Amino acid sequence: MKTLPVRLLAVLTMLCGLTACPETTVPDGFGKGPVVLKAGDWEGDWSPADEPEEVFEFQVPDAQQGVLELHEKKPADEKKKPEVFSFSLRQSGVKTGQGLCFAILKDKSKPGPGTLHLMRPALKDVFILWGVDHEAVTAALKTGELKGGLEAPDKDGIHNSLAADPANYAVLLAPKYWKWTEPTVMVRRPTR
Repeated sequence: MKTLPVRLLAVLTMLCGLTACPETTVPDGFGKGPVVLKAGDWEGDWSPADEPEEVFEFQVPDAQQGVLELHEKKPADEKKKPEVFSFSLRQSGVKTGQGLCFAILKDKSKPGPGTLHLMRPALKDVFILWGVDHEAVTAALKTGELKGGLEAPDKDGIHNSLAADPANYAVLLAPKYWKWTEPTVMVRRPTR
């Protein structure tokens, strides 16, 4: 089964637009602050390395706030309008040596919290994105290791809501919270 980020990317890059899976959401202010972006590092067409036919145009509408927009170039369903997502890169507050940051993905047509991912930002036209291990987050919320709440389970499972609390940021960088063996690798497509 594909990871949530791959589904998101495949249906509109890192779609997180509510798939039939448990999810972990965070508010807009999650993280220590925005990751300031350089437009040249991000703007252009990107594809998942393992699905090069899926193409997303990245734009940087607010570099100072670390906000990217992902525009679906060719919808899977040609009868539908291409989707647009925002991707906010936020500092974890912990120096990892890898430049890891939190990434919050939101469907621009749906207000509210976004889904949480971990990212190693763009370097030489490649970036890596990891999905959260929802079961590990659920367990940590139940024990109080992480701050936030649990929504009542539905057909898709429990939905976690993490608080924008500085105590969460360092804790979340523990390996147990991420699907390290299932990364989404995004590659910038060459310009013509």
